[in-house]
Amino acid sequence: MFCPRCGSEDEDLYKGICKSCFVKEAQLISIPSDVEITICAHCNSLLKGIKWEDSELTEEDLVKIAVIENLETPNYVDNLELSVDILTVKGSNYECIVHANGTVMGINVSEDHRVNVKIKRSMCPDCSRYASGYFESVIQIRADKRFPSSDELQTIDDIIRTKTGALSVKNRMAYISDVSVIKEGVDYYVGSYKAARKLSSAIKDVMGGVVQESPRLVGRDKSRGKDLYRIWISIRLPNFKQGDFIKYEDHIGQVKGFDGRKILLKDLESSNIWSVMWKEYNKIKVIARSSDIKITSITSKTPKFIQILHPETYQPVDIEINDKISDLEIGNEVKVLEIEGILYILGKYKNNAN
Repeated sequence: MFCPRCGSEDEDLYKGICKSCFVKEAQLISIPSDVEITICAHCNSLLKGIKWEDSELTEEDLVKIAVIENLETPNYVDNLELSVDILTVKGSNYECIVHANGTVMGINVSEDHRVNVKIKRSMCPDCSRYASGYFESVIQIRADKRFPSSDELQTIDDIIRTKTGALSVKNRMAYISDVSVIKEGVDYYVGSYKAARKLSSAIKDVMGGVVQESPRLVGRDKSRGKDLYRIWISIRLPNFKQGDFIKYEDHIGQVKGFDGRKILLKDLESSNIWSVMWKEYNKIKVIARSSDIKITSITSKTPKFIQILHPETYQPVDIEINDKISDLEIGNEVKVLEIEGILYILGKYKNNAN
């Protein structure tokens, strides 16, 4: 057999020519001389086909990856090694050179290819929505029978700002597009419904309260035949604060604290600590505020009763001794609270507490 390229005889032929000629004519890679990629001008995400992909890479790295992704390698190439260098940058055009090294039929081969990469700058859907003030959900900060206090609003704002910053690392739609103060409270417009749910959960964990969701129809996606909704998330802060007094069923207790799940109470009669779930909030009645606590003094003590002066009328009132007040002595100043005509001793006044 002879090679039609070089005329060598007694050579094994590969695709009709000898090994030496085949290696000389073989290419390690093939790549277009011009490559075009589309990058979001705001977040640097990359358009692949019809889908945008997040990217934390630099523009130069995206250019190099685009070069690699646009080349093809024949199946007769082994041990291929590639590197891409950027030679010049002119506006949105990157002139690159691809260095390829590999083996063809056991023979080392090296070659270089020049490629021009043009960058088209556009705006991904997420950034486009952000720029237009798009939102999927509204977090409504409300308080039961009152306007949220300035301290509450500041705490909630700090939670939202901190949590949004953390969520935006993985979700670009986790942003606040607008904040509106109205007569009922404050509304936060959130780009992502998923982010809004996480934000509302973080607020409830700290502030307590009752959370309700309400979807509202805002239009229809004709291309998919689906209705479009926005979700309003209402966070209703309670009509009490730590230290206030509430009644639940037949129990009266002082609010000692609360979290996202429950309200902790100290029973006025037994001093036992018990809890009420937030879902029972509508069954709770506020019966006194911490500011309603008065100071009076113990005027006498018997084995069964302690006598105090009523803090307003100054009339003597006998209170049956129980374990929580048994250590009180004549002359002690004590904190008292009157509920439904009954006086409760809450403990020693702090100036007398040892």
